Amino acid sequence: MAYTVKQLALMSGVTVRTLHFFDEMALLKPAYTRANGYRIYEEPQLLMLQQILFYRELGFELKRIKEILSQRQFEKIAALKSHRQVLEKSVARTRTLMATIDKTISHLKGTKKMKSEELFIGFSIGAGKDRFNDGFNRYGATIDCKVSGKDTGGAMCVLEVNNTGWPRHINRDQDEWIYVVDGEVELEIGKKRFRLGTRESMLIPRNIEHAWATVSAPAKIINTYQPAGKIEDFFQALAKFKDLPTREQAIEKVYTAKQIDRLKRVFEAHGMIVTGPPLDVENGSN
Repeated sequence: MAYTVKQLALMSGVTVRTLHFFDEMALLKPAYTRANGYRIYEEPQLLMLQQILFYRELGFELKRIKEILSQRQFEKIAALKSHRQVLEKSVARTRTLMATIDKTISHLKGTKKMKSEELFIGFSIGAGKDRFNDGFNRYGATIDCKVSGKDTGGAMCVLEVNNTGWPRHINRDQDEWIYVVDGEVELEIGKKRFRLGTRESMLIPRNIEHAWATVSAPAKIINTYQPAGKIEDFFQALAKFKDLPTREQAIEKVYTAKQIDRLKRVFEAHGMIVTGPPLDVENGSN
């Protein structure tokens, strides 16, 4: 069945003006345009609009949505399953918070006593837990989100990082701060080297080449990004990277050109530029 832009707007809740804008930015083109200039949409365009609305609901920017939907390997069914997983996690958290609200109301009415710690169920993130139960876990390294950009209106996000390190890179739009909870971390900021011990911290300003790595396991770091930017999406993308080189492989350059090219693209898609290999902490050399 064919729909005019006005009919699609009425059905989807998206304004005619927005649909025109989606057409202009090549995010959602009509199936065809009639001789009178009317845009006509058919089922493939309706399904694409649904995907756009799902990604918008999940907090993606239009530019990023366009990048995702234009990928050759994009599959609607796989995307829908992914949306469902995210929404299930969101629903579970919402239900937990609703239960906390109900218990608090009963407590305030005096109908059912509530333990003090129950006041914060749904808000606190337990040890070793991710904010959305979707942390990164690869090669003995773990990354758990503790404060999401969704919690702060994009102002910042806070990660707990264990036993890892990154290639030299530049954060184009974010200041980064690391605090060593346990262990030692070696950093290179510009041309200077630093070593931080427990309870020491360092600010890494945006647009400066840097790299850091834990010196030996176990090591635990609080890693903060301001603003949050796309860093959470970056780690989710990295977790799905099928052929991710280990830090040792990157240092020894035991990887294929295709591997490193794909890795660079993941960094670049999330606002970062890879400029060199990770730190060789053991040898203290470049």
